[in-house]
Amino acid sequence: MRRRLLSTVLVAFLALGARASEANPSAVPAAHANDNRVAAGELKRGVLSLHLELVDATWYPEQEGGPSIHVYAFAEPGRAPQIPGPLIRIPQGTEVHASLHNSLPVTVFVRGLDSHDTPPEPLRIAAGETVEVHFTAKSPGTYYYYARTTKDSTREIGKLSIVDELPMGEGPFGIESQLVGGFIVDAPGSVADDRVFIITLWVRGVITPPFREVAAINGKAWPYTERLSYRIGETARWRVLNPSFSDHAMHLHGFFYRVDSLGDGERDQIFPPEQALNEVTQHLASGATMALSWTPQRVGRWIFHCHMTGHMSPDLSLTSHPLEPSAHSAAHTGMDDAQGMGGLILGITVSSTAESQPANKSAVTPRQLRLYVRGKPATRSSPSRMGYLIQQGGDKENSDPPPIPGAPLVLTRGEPVEILVVNQLQEATAVHWHGIELESYYDGVPGWSGGSPQVMPEIPPGGTFLARMTPPRAGTFIYHTHWHDVAQLTSGLYGPLIVMEPGQKFDPDLDKTFIISRAGPDEPDESESPLLLNGTPQPPPMVLKLGTKYRLRFINISTNDSDATVSLLAGAKPVLWQAVAKDGWTLPAVQATSRPANQLVTVGETYDFEFVPEHPGELTLQVTLPFLKITISQSVTVR
Repeated sequence: MRRRLLSTVLVAFLALGARASEANPSAVPAAHANDNRVAAGELKRGVLSLHLELVDATWYPEQEGGPSIHVYAFAEPGRAPQIPGPLIRIPQGTEVHASLHNSLPVTVFVRGLDSHDTPPEPLRIAAGETVEVHFTAKSPGTYYYYARTTKDSTREIGKLSIVDELPMGEGPFGIESQLVGGFIVDAPGSVADDRVFIITLWVRGVITPPFREVAAINGKAWPYTERLSYRIGETARWRVLNPSFSDHAMHLHGFFYRVDSLGDGERDQIFPPEQALNEVTQHLASGATMALSWTPQRVGRWIFHCHMTGHMSPDLSLTSHPLEPSAHSAAHTGMDDAQGMGGLILGITVSSTAESQPANKSAVTPRQLRLYVRGKPATRSSPSRMGYLIQQGGDKENSDPPPIPGAPLVLTRGEPVEILVVNQLQEATAVHWHGIELESYYDGVPGWSGGSPQVMPEIPPGGTFLARMTPPRAGTFIYHTHWHDVAQLTSGLYGPLIVMEPGQKFDPDLDKTFIISRAGPDEPDESESPLLLNGTPQPPPMVLKLGTKYRLRFINISTNDSDATVSLLAGAKPVLWQAVAKDGWTLPAVQATSRPANQLVTVGETYDFEFVPEHPGELTLQVTLPFLKITISQSVTVR
């Protein structure tokens, strides 16, 4: 999480929440992690009878009995509290009769327990009070319910639109952060064969460092999150809910997934098949939900995670980095596949079936490339960096410093390639081929990718790793470090991976690539880690030719800049461009529309547009971080 975001607008608001969250949890019951497989309440003859309590709880986001946090939680009477709260799952048209008892010492406001046609006022429940609510579930979709000590909604708090009006209190960021539960309304006749995953965040230390954050999926943080198993050809259907106050960039390794619906907690837009997006990364704003589906076609181990470095960082681990230095200080052991990651990560294993056939080995001799990972010495004007240098396999190695970002790694659809990664750094590394559908072993997560009997190793200093792939589709992808150290990424270990159709050549005069990145961690002070476009905070002017068709490829490989928005402006007005692809997936005709040149590109996303300049003059290519009010611009002259 970006520390400056919290410290600049939530300092006073979080102060009491941080202190309250540090209460001694020994006197309150332990909350159970809720995998959202069992629905709460009793459903009879179209009526759901549901009873919920709001209680104090001790939360173990990692191993049971390990580091704990005092939070508020939902529970069913006579049962342990759950994080997230008990799942409500009912068919459309069900009447809901719910009672809620507030055992907490504060008044709370509950939202989300309604018909989802017209949002009602929140339920106000005083300390010790019980209230009842009756409604009929009218709209199928993915929703959630939650409680706060203010009347403000999750979406309002996530946008920080009303933060100046918030009273002093504990807030949704600390002790209240786990007061949320899933609410799924199934369409008539549908089969509940999906999984529900709910993202929650807890933070402390804004006033008195160190800043700490706990990020969890269904109540657990990696490596203690649930491990998922599928067989080749078995379709996975998930609902991912983000009632937390931060946005997220949810990325799946090795496969595309189809986004079947997007919602905001109050409304859910279910897409017809022709409008569903196929992608590897989806931006989830605060309060957003999505339903997705994907079908694995290759065995091995993969991960689904938030691509914001702050939400998959090893610094999130409470076991290795305890909240209190004197407690739980033992080193984390017995989980080798953690490999330094933490937070919002799910591990996935895909196994074969009796009908599965081994992949056909190509008879074509693979193209040979070398990818050198090397340092770039400091100069008077710049600090030392790291970067990638690409060479044909048979070429003699040169000693040139690497460009930052790395030069385009241009491959051809259907053409096998072998890339020898040569680590010339003084530290270990790994390379992830972001968005490429390839065998698990080569995916780039050391200690995890692959599986029995072969797991991808880290690439030690002076070591090498041979990555093999045959890209099945043309498009814009990314190669970048997957060594879980933000310093490697922000030092320059990233570049565009562009796959061309057979017979086509990459022409940089017509094919323009724009990479959004950072020159260092974007916290605590963005002035110390400037926003970069193609490796520089001051992009040089660009010249385009009138009437010429250009392909513009946008890549966001920054750390936590999940709200980066790209615009191509004539004065203050966006020009028109044609959508071409998302994350390397060519858009079908119904989605490949002409639209104003203004696009949010979250961390780990790529977008392709075609643009034909129709008038001579001056344009501006602009990248904006709306919340931080940071803008970087490149002048464009059309001749």
